[in-house]
Amino acid sequence: MTPHALLVARTCNTSDRRTIRWWECELIDGAGARRIHDAAFFSIGEAKSWASAQGYPVADEASREDAR
Repeated sequence: MTPHALLVARTCNTSDRRTIRWWECELIDGAGARRIHDAAFFSIGEAKSWASAQGYPVADEASREDAR
């Protein structure tokens, strides 16, 4: 399997009714997948750049919505 990254959109509603949105990276390779929770990115470009620097290219279709 070719290593790649999946970008996951996260959304949180605060107690004062604000909505915060960020992106997390899920790095996928032959050993499996792992979500990097301590690296939150507030733009998709920033998340793609970080994943590429880690050696995990991001395909345009490799992003998904996962609101929790």
